[in-house]
Amino acid sequence: MLRTAAGRIGRPAQEPLARVQLLFLGLAAASGAADVVAVLASGRLLAGACVGVAVLVLVAHWARRHRHGNAPIAMEPVELGLVLVLVYLSQNDPFILVFGLVFHALHDGLPATVMRYGLWMLALLGLHADRGPEHVADDIAKVVVLALIPLVVPAFRLALQRSQASERRLRSLVQNSTDVTTVVGPDLVVRWQAESIRGVFGHEPSGIVGTPILDLVHPADRQGIERWFTDATGHHGVTRTLAFRLRDGRGEFRHVEAVASNRLHDPSVGGYVLNVRDATERMRLEHELREVAAEREHDALHDPLTGLANRRKLFAGAGEAIARAGPQGDKLALLLLDLDQFKELNDTLGHHIGDRVLCEIRTRLTSSLPEAEVVARLGGDEFAVLLAPGVSRDEAERVGARLCETLGRPLPIEDMTLPIRASLGIAMFPEHGGDIDSLLQRADVAMYSAKASGAGHEIYSPANDGHSRARLALAGQLPEALADGQFRVHFQPKFDLRSGAMTGAEALVRWQHPELGLLGPDAFIPLVEQTGLMRKLTLRVLDEALGACASWDAAGVELEIAVNLSAPDLLDLGLAGNVIRLLERWDMPAERLQLEVTETIIGADPVRVGEVLQGLCRLGVTLALDDFGTGSSSLGYLRRLPVHVLKIDKSFVIGLATSDQDATIVRATVDLAHGLGMRIVAEGIEDEISVRRLVSFGCDLGQGFHLGGPVPAAELLARALKTRDAIPAALLPAVA
Repeated sequence: MLRTAAGRIGRPAQEPLARVQLLFLGLAAASGAADVVAVLASGRLLAGACVGVAVLVLVAHWARRHRHGNAPIAMEPVELGLVLVLVYLSQNDPFILVFGLVFHALHDGLPATVMRYGLWMLALLGLHADRGPEHVADDIAKVVVLALIPLVVPAFRLALQRSQASERRLRSLVQNSTDVTTVVGPDLVVRWQAESIRGVFGHEPSGIVGTPILDLVHPADRQGIERWFTDATGHHGVTRTLAFRLRDGRGEFRHVEAVASNRLHDPSVGGYVLNVRDATERMRLEHELREVAAEREHDALHDPLTGLANRRKLFAGAGEAIARAGPQGDKLALLLLDLDQFKELNDTLGHHIGDRVLCEIRTRLTSSLPEAEVVARLGGDEFAVLLAPGVSRDEAERVGARLCETLGRPLPIEDMTLPIRASLGIAMFPEHGGDIDSLLQRADVAMYSAKASGAGHEIYSPANDGHSRARLALAGQLPEALADGQFRVHFQPKFDLRSGAMTGAEALVRWQHPELGLLGPDAFIPLVEQTGLMRKLTLRVLDEALGACASWDAAGVELEIAVNLSAPDLLDLGLAGNVIRLLERWDMPAERLQLEVTETIIGADPVRVGEVLQGLCRLGVTLALDDFGTGSSSLGYLRRLPVHVLKIDKSFVIGLATSDQDATIVRATVDLAHGLGMRIVAEGIEDEISVRRLVSFGCDLGQGFHLGGPVPAAELLARALKTRDAIPAALLPAVA
């Protein structure tokens, strides 16, 4: 059964505009039919029947096309137009109206036909009850107006339904949005509030409307927000992102971001629109990320144990300080220090104690150096201090002395009191270096010089630098110098202070450098030790000294020869064998050879050194303790080691002419040596007064520039032959 509503079932509704257009097409056809009827007024029944048949054919045709899915328009507009024509024609002939109603009832059913068209038909019948054909045009116009009503009303209803659906969708989006929209009036009072504020911030929308917006803003942020509203008042459409803290429903303040727009000029808004988003969690995460980044940066620039700056930060700080100091000509000071015997402490007591010591050193450094630019731990027990630009050399030395005193205080840890001692080196910018690398290198040289001398702290001196370019160049030339025989042995005579006779000589090595000339031992002996050539050089000197002694014997001059031993020599268990070989080569009695050692060398490894010295003693070689009085355990060595001769250090002998204290020390040393059955030698005699005093103290032998400086073997022989039967002039007053 054909149904005129089929076009609306399962198909999208036609647009209202299209339906109105089709309606006017139908009404135009109806108007034309009415004009025909008006002309043929006498045949109204026939015309009505024709129209009814036309309706039936038209409806059947369109219904068939609609059923096959290709009807161009819906049936309702055409049907209604034709029905209106039937109503008009049926004014004086009800049969026509009945015919039309029966037709529609057959297709739509009687209830649907009456509901859809009955009311309009009755209304039109009332309007046209007494009207004739002469009013056809006027009637048709009224029919058109009335015909629009059932079509326009559904269109408006559809538009209203769509608008309501759109509003519901918008309300759902707004209610469930994480953004909160607020409209604020010119008086900064909330005029409209989105319901999403309930879920986001816990406020009831109705409770927010009418509230001054600044009452919801944190007091510290109100001035900035109020300033934006003031600035935006005269700028329509201006938009800005604001960040502030907003009070939530629990009274707590939360970080928010708001996109604020001035819509005062928009009559539909008439205020400021704020789209607010809760940024608390994001800001918390950003804060955590910043903390993590800051922590990583801190860790990259600081020592994990002490919290002090590390090498990287020291270099960065030094670079900045040098950049500031350079143009002004200011000075900088770099202090480098380490702890003496820290490794022994760490190995003995454990690393946990060592770590506590390092942390205590950190505390002492930072509390003693408020003026420091950077205080850093470079690793192990090594620390560096960079003093701010403008510090003088004297100020740097005073700071170094103060640090050594502060760090040297005993350290109580657990049930122990640990002795702490630091050695410190100082390098100055720009005097000792123009960059941090050079300053560190020079400060390191000064630190090890201070450690070796026991001074505690020293400022850099090129004389102590074993790592300068010139000294490195010399070190590279040492192997060739040994191979080419560039080393010379000179001999300084020793005299019996009582008789004035020359009794022996000390062999002193010199380097006849092809470019630099004759170099003293201080210029190259440290390099020889560093390059591992000391044993070879000692054997070369020993061989040449014994050879010279043999040549003197041949000339009738019998002298004792003394040769100095170094630390590598005293650690060489094969030294005694080499000495025997050389003595046999030159046919020299062992008692004519005197080997001199220093207290500091013995302290390197007392057990092994003692073993080597015992081996030499068994050969019959004389052993002398050189530089006596400068070490820390002199008396202990005298008791343990097979020493035959004591040599008083020149630092005491030089002071004999002016210092009663030095004279007392020398007299006591002479008495000590004689009490132990040893001979005593005074070295470094520089004047006649010293000679007189030494003779009065009973000193056995003496040497020094006042008596005779180092000379080649041939020159010493000539002098020995000349003075063999005469007392040297320098000794005449003392002997007399």
